[in-house]
Amino acid sequence: MIEIGKINKLTVQSVGQKEVIVVSDEGEKFNIPSEEFSEAPQEGDVVKIFLYKDADKKTIGSAKIPLAIAGEFEFLPVVQVSSAGALLDWGLKRKLFLPSKEQTSKLTLGGTYLVHVFYDHHTEQVIASMHVDDFLDLDKPTYKRNDEVDILFAKETDLGYKVIVDDAYWGLVYHSEIFEHIDFAMRTKGYVKSVREDGKLDVALQPQGYKVVDAISEQILDELRRRNGYLPMNDKTDADIIYNTFGCSKKAFKKTLGSLYRQRIIIIGDDGIRLTEKKG
Repeated sequence: MIEIGKINKLTVQSVGQKEVIVVSDEGEKFNIPSEEFSEAPQEGDVVKIFLYKDADKKTIGSAKIPLAIAGEFEFLPVVQVSSAGALLDWGLKRKLFLPSKEQTSKLTLGGTYLVHVFYDHHTEQVIASMHVDDFLDLDKPTYKRNDEVDILFAKETDLGYKVIVDDAYWGLVYHSEIFEHIDFAMRTKGYVKSVREDGKLDVALQPQGYKVVDAISEQILDELRRRNGYLPMNDKTDADIIYNTFGCSKKAFKKTLGSLYRQRIIIIGDDGIRLTEKKG
């Protein structure tokens, strides 16, 4: 069954010079301009087609995938503003409509705003909304510590950055745990630190605990071997130098050194760290 506002897998029925006819399992046919395909499809191929509605509420398809589909959040630029609403550029020829009632602030032409994309059953159109809270935290998350998630950086606060987790929940990445440049609208992988009692998520950009230690251990040992067993760094080294060298926090670096020392793999001195003879 086809889904409006989503990516559907359809079968190529015929290929013409100007258009490709694709068909669903239920027999619904859609004409897709040939120019939208990056590679010319063949009859019988299964292709990904984004389905939405035109102005007459007729279901149409595109081989181009928009920047966000129904159920997703994205920062999108405004290309037109009117009393009825605004049009947003989401990567398709037909622009995405953001009705006035779905706006939470005055929009500026050319400005970029965080919106949720959804299929509105009342208007039978795929539209956008700035009421992002209405679409988040609809149930309590069931993540476990160190579960990998997709995050979208949405807003900076005094504590850190609010992120949207898996297009479903609010999360927070603390300033004290960020060691790289952050851009709004940036999407990246994150790792669940904890699920708070209120259902909100604490998220980190690196796995927590010994998963981190193991990864950093490998980096430190590789660097020691490359430098003939000596590295002029220890637990007193500046945090910026540690991050620029290993891409981790000073806390994680010190924890790793402690682990390697207890395993008698390294010796920690005032001038740096050395591989023990048995590891040298």
